[in-house]
Amino acid sequence: MDSRRAGRSERQLPRGRHGLSREDIAASQRSRLVAAILDVVAVKGYPATTVNDIVVRAEVSRRTFYEHFDGKEACFLAAFEAAVLGVGVSLRSALDPVARDDWQGRVRLSWRAFLAALAEHPAAAWSLYIETLCAGPALVERTTAVNRGFADIFRALHRRARAADPRVREVAPEVFDLYVGGTAERIRDCLHTAGAAALPRLEDVFTDTLMVFFEPRPAP
Repeated sequence: MDSRRAGRSERQLPRGRHGLSREDIAASQRSRLVAAILDVVAVKGYPATTVNDIVVRAEVSRRTFYEHFDGKEACFLAAFEAAVLGVGVSLRSALDPVARDDWQGRVRLSWRAFLAALAEHPAAAWSLYIETLCAGPALVERTTAVNRGFADIFRALHRRARAADPRVREVAPEVFDLYVGGTAERIRDCLHTAGAAALPRLEDVFTDTLMVFFEPRPAP
């Protein structure tokens, strides 16, 4: 197993009597399946991953798998959504103490939190940035929507910056889509060449590149 890609799924429930409700057991099973598919996909690739691989990794039965998901794609989509939700929590936690008009601070801390979250979950990083490209139209569409959401965050920051300081240069809204697409390519390159642990090194270049759009216009 490539240590750059995969971590271990959360532990199986204790065997025997444990006093957990049926809902707790179902939630644990689903959580293990979601973690398992990221681990397996990071090692084998999405096309080669089978439902059997997932249930073996999660230590549940095939019947349990199909109680939660219609198939592999549905499970991977659920894993994608869980990972995006987790990153969102990290971003909000990082940005809450930062003043809304501190554009550079908010940009830098956004990338710091985001890249750190990916580095801490290498299987998720690999699965979401590499394997979603071959995981079917639903995953591709969801990835596009998430990237658009990131671009919207930077667009909103830029609008607030210009409202506070009219000297901030005006740029086409599509610039931020190009920016997010470029950062995604750099993340993929880093995963291929250096592994998830190296992702935090991208903080400076991502921040410095974006802040070009927040600079005052040159004097006439």
